[in-house]
Amino acid sequence: MRLEWIEDILAVLKTGSLAQAAEERLRTQSAFSRRIAALENHLGAPLFDRTAKPLRPLPTVLAQESTLRELASQLRAVEQALGPKAAAQRPRVTIAGSHSLATTQAPLLVRGIHAKFGLGVTVQSADRDQAILSLLSGEADFALFFQSAEGNEVLSRLDVDVASIGEDMLLPVATPDLFEQVMTLPDAPDEPDAPAQPSHPSVTCPVITYPDEVFFGRLINQRLFPQLAKERALDLVATTPLSHAVLQLVLQGSGVGWLPSSLVDQHLAEGTLRQLTAPFPTAPLQLVLVRMAQAQSPEIAEIWDFLRSTFSKEVRKKTGALPESSAPF
Repeated sequence: MRLEWIEDILAVLKTGSLAQAAEERLRTQSAFSRRIAALENHLGAPLFDRTAKPLRPLPTVLAQESTLRELASQLRAVEQALGPKAAAQRPRVTIAGSHSLATTQAPLLVRGIHAKFGLGVTVQSADRDQAILSLLSGEADFALFFQSAEGNEVLSRLDVDVASIGEDMLLPVATPDLFEQVMTLPDAPDEPDAPAQPSHPSVTCPVITYPDEVFFGRLINQRLFPQLAKERALDLVATTPLSHAVLQLVLQGSGVGWLPSSLVDQHLAEGTLRQLTAPFPTAPLQLVLVRMAQAQSPEIAEIWDFLRSTFSKEVRKKTGALPESSAPF
């Protein structure tokens, strides 16, 4: 639980109103309401009864009020004690990036920002939803993550600027031995009059997936697996939110995993992994860079313009070009 989140909750408890709490926190009411909504989404539970007039905190929040005040006091004391040294060492730009991008595309941003502006950069490795929350809370200046090619309805409801800077593909991959195992179907009956057999589901396919709480998990478990289950009997071997953990499990032959092309291209070229074909589905991905649409400092605005142009060209070399019309939207 971050200090700014605790202070947001305490401001609402103190004022009994989102509007007054926003004023106390020096935010617009719409921006503050989004922060609270994002925090509730992160926690997986509401904090306030919005149907009550005035706004009423739920019993779970009231039960923790004294703990929240104590935590806020302790965290402020730590900040003050470390303040001068921490301020001198604190990087001036923070990027929240999804796990798979933290080691593939984010380094391009770091190199470009440091070379162009001489600034230090902190890269936070987080799931897409956590990256959005970091952006809304003000902890991150930019967010970098994948979304479905169809777009992101969550972003469409937020006051953010979104630049589409590349494309990728979520690919089903496996070791060569496992590839042969799951792609090979049983021989059909020799008797011409024998009834047709649904042989495909009899082939068991071990799979590695992500939990539903993360973007890749929802995409694979809710959209791709129902298609594949018609053709293969799925054996869930492991679940992990980390793309690199999925990659390691796939490399050791534990199962089939779905990974961004940018993360497995080298393995495919070297032959340590193979991409599975039909009936194993793929999913197109869009790489987006996001910032808050509120007034930014001139420095952050300049970095945004730089990343949308220079960085997007480098990413497209790695992930594929987008049509010009689908660049910033």
